[in-house]
Amino acid sequence: MNQIVLRLVTASAERVLGEYDHSFSIPPNDEFVILYGPNGVGKTKFLEIIDALTRLSGFALSSLPFESAELTYSDGSVLSVMRLAVSNEDRAELAEPSFSVRFSLKRPGCDPFAWDYEDDGFNDMVRKSLPYEQITEFLWQDPNDGETLHIDELRARFAHRIKKREQNTPQELEDFVKLVPSFLIETQRLRIEQFALQSASSRFGSARSSRKPRSRITEQAEKIRTLLNGAQTEHSRITQQLDRTFPNRVLGSTPRDLDSDSIRERYNSQNDFRSRLGRVASVALDDELSLPQGELEGWELKLLNIYLDDANQKLAPFVDLLTKIELLENIVNARLLNKQLQVTDGEGLSVHHTATGRPIALDSLSSGEQHEIILMIDLLFNVPRGAVVLVDEPEISLHVVWQVSFIPDVRRIAELAGFRFVVATHSPQIINDEWDRAIRLGPPEAAFS
Repeated sequence: MNQIVLRLVTASAERVLGEYDHSFSIPPNDEFVILYGPNGVGKTKFLEIIDALTRLSGFALSSLPFESAELTYSDGSVLSVMRLAVSNEDRAELAEPSFSVRFSLKRPGCDPFAWDYEDDGFNDMVRKSLPYEQITEFLWQDPNDGETLHIDELRARFAHRIKKREQNTPQELEDFVKLVPSFLIETQRLRIEQFALQSASSRFGSARSSRKPRSRITEQAEKIRTLLNGAQTEHSRITQQLDRTFPNRVLGSTPRDLDSDSIRERYNSQNDFRSRLGRVASVALDDELSLPQGELEGWELKLLNIYLDDANQKLAPFVDLLTKIELLENIVNARLLNKQLQVTDGEGLSVHHTATGRPIALDSLSSGEQHEIILMIDLLFNVPRGAVVLVDEPEISLHVVWQVSFIPDVRRIAELAGFRFVVATHSPQIINDEWDRAIRLGPPEAAFS
């Protein structure tokens, strides 16, 4: 049974960057909202606060510059957080000032609930006991080999090194946040990764190149390939199961009211799907049947009906996946110049020159092209259904024409993938003709262009 997902209705944060109060609402019938304003008002921080709150990430919230935040959902539930300084006694244990946060949850018909998260000193432990050095707010790099990790990755790898102040998140909060998923897309991450790779290369030379992390676009290609291979495995399992029982089901089935036209319509539709799928995945499919002309006999209708029902089940693992793949190719190829993106089960993603057919390495694509492909794959394949997607500055490395088409493209994806989204931007081209859904952040007298 599918779990009910609550829709985000309003979000607010006070004292972002120590001085700005931000808020927005998403009307019930709208699928997105745009946040805009000049640089320096905390648009990115606002999105990070929302995402960290919906993940109950006390660690991230304790590091973010704000005072309090509140999210209201479609059933009237309110999830909030307040950032508090730790006591003087606790502060003495750490090398730098630290904060705790207090989560609160109010649900209709339930008593209010609160829980305090205290900083566990993880950053301090990394500085003292591990070779990593902090290079951005959330990225750390090992100067010995250039390995760069997000703080969340560091915590997943070394959380066992923290012994004091271990805390278990209350089940009430864990259960609630499962109903309110969020997905933060930081479009600057590609730029950060490129900086990390260049830094590692320049500092440690080519001998370290084999230890560099894979690029995000290469990871996304592998993601697509894995999804297709998983669908193929499920297809094979269903096929074996159905083929074993086919004779018994033919002999034991009860005749139904069937007609030749509906059978032919289903048959043609299925052949069309097989043809589309064959371009993407190497799937063992039954040879195409040639239906006899004229009216079909009763036994023929019965046999073909079972055959088509079975085929639908065999192809089911590919239906949603193929639809998303075709939309990905459609959107990306409308933007690439003299290049063609193709998705296959062998390579995941491949790009070829349209005139010569020459293969083009994914890592050799421009930063704008890589941003676009990575972003669209994230939206199509990595976002949980029902989530609110938080997109930070999608205009980075995008040509102005691509910026204008960004919102229409994401709306197409959101309709297919089933999510709502919030875009933070300082580009009028991203907003384009959607000013009625745009909310300004920051002082009104500050210039925005």
